[in-house]
Amino acid sequence: MSTNRNDLHQAVHTIMNDVVEQCFTHLIHYPQDSDELNRIIRDASEETNYQILKIDAHNYKQGSTDLDNHYRTISHDTQRKSLQLLSRLQQIQRAAKVNVSDRPPLDF
Repeated sequence: MSTNRNDLHQAVHTIMNDVVEQCFTHLIHYPQDSDELNRIIRDASEETNYQILKIDAHNYKQGSTDLDNHYRTISHDTQRKSLQLLSRLQQIQRAAKVNVSDRPPLDF
């Protein structure tokens, strides 16, 4: 990921919005999972806000190695959190597919 402030800002939003979009997509098909999906969405939103605030929370000079490292840390933290949230979503998706396949077929 870039160490440019604006690019990092956009990347944080893009990465976490992907989590939110995937949750909404699942929610459309499996509304019974809404409680956990809403928790994931809330966590993604909070993480977005937290990482965006961290971007400017420094005293480093523009173009310094320390600033690049600061941005790189934010990038890694955002990616790690995104993967954790997507893992939670994947567990819900697996459970939903198992539950659907366990149902008896409908008689028409």
